[in-house]
Amino acid sequence: WHSFNALHAGPAAATAASPRWALVATGGYGRGELNPYSDVDIMFLHAGEGISRSQPPPFAEMLSGGLLWDIGLKVGSSVRSVEDCVKVANADMQSKTSLIEARLICGDKTLFERMQAVVLAKCVHGHEPEYIQARLEDQAVRRTKFGNSAFMQEPNIKNGCGGLRDYQNLLWMAFFKYRSRTLAELKQQGLIGVQEHQQLEQAYDFLLRVRNELHYFLGRAADVLSRNVQPAIAHHLGYTDRSLRGRLERFMRDYYTHARNLYLITRTIEQRLALLPQAHRLPSLRQLWRQRRQRPAAEVDGFRFGETDVRAAAAGVFRLEPCRLMRVFRQAQQRGLALHPDLAQLIRQELELVNRDFCRDPRVHEAFLEILNQRGNVAPTLRAMHEVGLLGRYLPAFGKLTCLVQHEFYHQYTADEHTLVCVEKLDQVWGAQQGLLGPYAELFQKVERPYVLYLALLLHDAGKASGSPHHAEASSRIAASAARRLGLDSIPTHTLCLLIRHHLEMILISQRRDLDDPGVIRGFAALVENQENLNLLTLHTLADSLGTSDQLWNGFKDTLLWSLHHKTWTQLAGGTEFVRAEAKQRELLAAEVLRLVPAGLPPEEIEAHFGGLPPRYFQLRGSKEVAADVVLARQFMQREVVEEGASLEPVVAWHDEENRGYSGVKVCTWDRLGLFSNIAGALTAAGLNILSAEIWTRADNIVLDTFFVTDAQTGQLAKAREQERFERLLRETLAGQGDLAGLIGRRKPIKPPYLLQLGERIPTVIRFEKEPSEGRSVLDLETEDRVGLLYTISLLLSELKVNISLAKICTEKGAAMDTFYLNEAEGGAVVGPGRQREIAARVRAAIQKLG
Repeated sequence: WHSFNALHAGPAAATAASPRWALVATGGYGRGELNPYSDVDIMFLHAGEGISRSQPPPFAEMLSGGLLWDIGLKVGSSVRSVEDCVKVANADMQSKTSLIEARLICGDKTLFERMQAVVLAKCVHGHEPEYIQARLEDQAVRRTKFGNSAFMQEPNIKNGCGGLRDYQNLLWMAFFKYRSRTLAELKQQGLIGVQEHQQLEQAYDFLLRVRNELHYFLGRAADVLSRNVQPAIAHHLGYTDRSLRGRLERFMRDYYTHARNLYLITRTIEQRLALLPQAHRLPSLRQLWRQRRQRPAAEVDGFRFGETDVRAAAAGVFRLEPCRLMRVFRQAQQRGLALHPDLAQLIRQELELVNRDFCRDPRVHEAFLEILNQRGNVAPTLRAMHEVGLLGRYLPAFGKLTCLVQHEFYHQYTADEHTLVCVEKLDQVWGAQQGLLGPYAELFQKVERPYVLYLALLLHDAGKASGSPHHAEASSRIAASAARRLGLDSIPTHTLCLLIRHHLEMILISQRRDLDDPGVIRGFAALVENQENLNLLTLHTLADSLGTSDQLWNGFKDTLLWSLHHKTWTQLAGGTEFVRAEAKQRELLAAEVLRLVPAGLPPEEIEAHFGGLPPRYFQLRGSKEVAADVVLARQFMQREVVEEGASLEPVVAWHDEENRGYSGVKVCTWDRLGLFSNIAGALTAAGLNILSAEIWTRADNIVLDTFFVTDAQTGQLAKAREQERFERLLRETLAGQGDLAGLIGRRKPIKPPYLLQLGERIPTVIRFEKEPSEGRSVLDLETEDRVGLLYTISLLLSELKVNISLAKICTEKGAAMDTFYLNEAEGGAVVGPGRQREIAARVRAAIQKLG
């Protein structure tokens, strides 16, 4: 800039005809907070003297000549007069913000100061309310866009909740309202306390350092702290634990702590900025307690209740009676009011009152349990308690989850945020009248003790803070201790511990076990003990699943959960009502299928279809799907009769599920050893990724296998080219031709979307259920998805003379979670520890060879 200034400050530039100008820094460059590789925003400010469109000013020649770009800067530039600045500032909030934090680099200082004064007079004075409102609206939109949470697994450092922009927004609004430019000035004016000032400064400094390291590490500008770079950034910032996981946990917990502080404090102060009347000097917090001259509000228990919020009647309200710290949340919940920002700050300052006596006070327990008993209206209150720090102080087991990083690939939040989102999902069930949540609302109405269910959600992951590999058991023990401290009776305590100890079982059984197996249903019924517990566990399972990730729940999983619920309910009732209802439903389904199939199709073929498939098939199939299967089976049998030599050729049908983002392919043929692996291998060799599969074998040995697939490279629907290639490969393979293994080996490896940290992958877990299920052994497999995985496993099982009678295939976010029901080729379950160990070892070795 000195060279630039000197170039235009010589004799030629000093003539009367030379225009006055100034080079001005704006944006992050103007604030003096430029991260590496970030844009350099500059403005060429001129006085309008001798400027014309036909004759650009001398400094514009320098700009167009590329000097700034030549030195490697990514530049955003503008050329404006003072009048232009006023116009653009009053037309656009972002431009106005950029101009109020502009900084002179070189040039005419008088011109720059004139621009500042004019912008202040014409763009700031009188525009304060509209600017603050626009800022608050922009803040809400931005936070929603980037996850509406400060606890995302891959946070946006700049724009996410608790990001750098939250801090900057606070200072921008404070400038418009009170002409203060720094946190120190805000503290002097009484808007923030000493602790808030310190926490904001520390948080902002930490986030800037993280963003710097991210830019340096990537060699470019970036804002998202993705999981695959988190370990490296942690190491560069001094987190040097020998354990890679420990290093990541410490770094991300510090990040979330700072982001949370920044988000909560700035949000509280934003509310104050919008609520407080304009004044030449901001009143102190103590004065605010005494200077409420608004319409008289009702006062109860030391609090004033207005139309929208709750305020303290006096600064010492909690000192006089500490149990009010809990009661104020119950009062706010009853009235549907929020805490006034000043009251929230007062509670934070009085948390030292939450001591042993407070936590043993029966009055506090009663208020807390009453909060949990208000089904449909619990989440906002618990979140408010957490934001001021009360919930974690009162329930230390929950407090230990604050900002705790969860390593499971399917979790998108920290442990505390996940818990609160689960409670929000349960609240939504109460108000649901239709859609997916509608039927669950009926269950919720039957619940006699809602507080037990809400408390179970609050504590179901408490064991994760201890690092226990079996967090459900650890959480159950923690819940038992909390129940004793809360004074719960033995029955609700037993129910609470049961829900938490088994909170993973229902999702596992519904999605990975054969629900037509009476032994599975009997075992689950014994686990839940009674119908009330069944309803509670069903609701807990739904809330936990939705609170993990909305994208992981769908209609298929919902159907499975309801199927398990209904069968278990009937088992617990000890009657046959459900069996009779199921038979009646099948009769109605058969009549509907008969109406849908083409005219002339013999009714006995429909009877054979209904008589040759298990009940679970008809529970998961609609009438159109069943009719399509009947027609497909008829086509297969007709081909065998009409076309000579076609007895081994399958009939294949495709359908696209555009709304669900995948294609379905159905294969109808005769059952034979290795058929499943041949189909899976042909799909993989054709360039298709298998998401899930369903295996159905009729009593007459006709197979109807369905695979749900996507393009392995693009993740989109299967294209015609891939469909044709699959059908050709399958025909060749079933005829004993071709080389599937070679074709699969040449496929490009899948880039796993889940990488917890550099060098760490999803571990492979293989286990057999202890007890066979109706003469079949159950093999559970969890591993990272790989090209040819399903083909390799199914082919290996075929080589080991093991039949797959049922498979539940699930691939989500790069993880394969598969369950196989197995029989020995000569009949019977796969029993014997030696045989099971042999199969498990061979499967593990085959997976390792895939890389």
